[in-house]
Amino acid sequence: MSRQVKAAELREEGRRIPSLRWRIVAAVALLLVLTNITVGVVTVVTYNGYLVDRLDSELATATQRTSDRPQGGFPGSPPAGAPSGAPTSGSSAEGSTSQPDPDNAFIGVPGQAPDTVIAIVNDGSTVLAGYTDARGKQHSLTTAQERTLRQLRTSTAPVTVSLGALGSYRAQAATAGDDVIITALPLGDLQASILRLLVVIGSVTLASLLIAVWAGAMLVRRSLRPLEHVAAVASGVTSLDLERGDPDIQARVAAADLRANREVGQVGTALNQLLGHVARALTVRRDAEAGMRTFVADASHELRTPIATVRAYAELTSRTQNPDEVHRNVSRIGNEAVRMGNLVEELLLLARLDAAAIADTAPAVHGPVDLTAIVVETTLDARATAVDHRWTLQVDPEPITVTGDDVELRRIVTNLLTNARTHTPPGTSIVVALQRVGDDVRFVVANDGPAIPSETLPTLFDRFTRGEASRSREYGTSGLGLAIVQAVIDVHGGTIRVVSDDARTAFTVTLPVRP
Repeated sequence: MSRQVKAAELREEGRRIPSLRWRIVAAVALLLVLTNITVGVVTVVTYNGYLVDRLDSELATATQRTSDRPQGGFPGSPPAGAPSGAPTSGSSAEGSTSQPDPDNAFIGVPGQAPDTVIAIVNDGSTVLAGYTDARGKQHSLTTAQERTLRQLRTSTAPVTVSLGALGSYRAQAATAGDDVIITALPLGDLQASILRLLVVIGSVTLASLLIAVWAGAMLVRRSLRPLEHVAAVASGVTSLDLERGDPDIQARVAAADLRANREVGQVGTALNQLLGHVARALTVRRDAEAGMRTFVADASHELRTPIATVRAYAELTSRTQNPDEVHRNVSRIGNEAVRMGNLVEELLLLARLDAAAIADTAPAVHGPVDLTAIVVETTLDARATAVDHRWTLQVDPEPITVTGDDVELRRIVTNLLTNARTHTPPGTSIVVALQRVGDDVRFVVANDGPAIPSETLPTLFDRFTRGEASRSREYGTSGLGLAIVQAVIDVHGGTIRVVSDDARTAFTVTLPVRP
């Protein structure tokens, strides 16, 4: 129940985290908006500059045309300071349609664009100010508008001014004798063009944003579908009860999803490898647990028999007063005690070697060992013990030295020779060979006795393994000798291999000179 609650909490937390799909879509949309804004700003600024430059060119032409008046005054205009006859400052209200002096055609002359403002200033006073609309009607300016125009200074560069209700204008002042002629062109059409451009850019941006979000969502969803399959595989594995040690994990990322794209392929491949490692680890754990149960059962069996023997002889001894029987019982109890002690020592040795193998550490005693001397001495001892076997010793002329633990290396040789003479009948030929091959040392114990059963070979180096997988004490062994050999060789960084058929059985040990 707690696992299900935890899984539900993780799923709920996952829902609160923003989806990667929408993060990608939002990022693409943001980049698109920023790009469109940048392009729009550049376009508007460039286009506005182009229109302003063109308007300034028209303004320069209009200013030049206005300045080219006849000498002696404007057609039909009164002299400076005339009381009436022209639209002067304050002569009419803004938007007035009153007609200026009909004999004065200076405002709205042919060639002037509609709404072109003309003003003549003399000695700070407005002589003439007005404009002609698109219908040809002339209008005067208000006092505030005239004041704005009078503030302009003669300059070759146009400036932008605001003329109240008339809007914004580009104005330029030029001198003509004692007068200052001011010409101003409206910016209304230019601003309308810029506004239309902004509307077009905004509409295109909005439309492209909607299309990009829709297309991006579809594309990202399609691209991430294999990743969803990978997540589904991972979720399916989390629902398995791995605590029970079931190594049968069938869930894998499909090959089609692995080929979808490189990133999903990498994640899927890594997940498949992880699931494979987990399955192998669970298999190893299951086998280890099974081996441990077998080991405990075998160890209990091995210890139970001598303990029962000791108890039986102890009870017999307590019931008799015969010195010979007491002596015989005590001797038997001693033999069984020795046997239990040897078994316990072998178990402790295996435990120590297992710990060293797990920690990947070297033997406790690590130094140069004369392996030739050990092989020669051990072979001579075995020959003296098993005189009914034919022994042959083959060693290199030069002594062979390896790095390791003297006691443990001697145990390897002793156990293999003991195994050879114990499990072969009298008259068997046993060949013991030691030679150096490159950077390795090869130690071989071979005999021409009966072959090891093929079904026993895969578990030959397991603990408490005997020929024909029985617990019989036909040869008086505990079944730990070869397991100890394997463990010692592993700690020394070597390997052991066995080959057995009707003609020959050979154990080959390979050790590095310097592990």
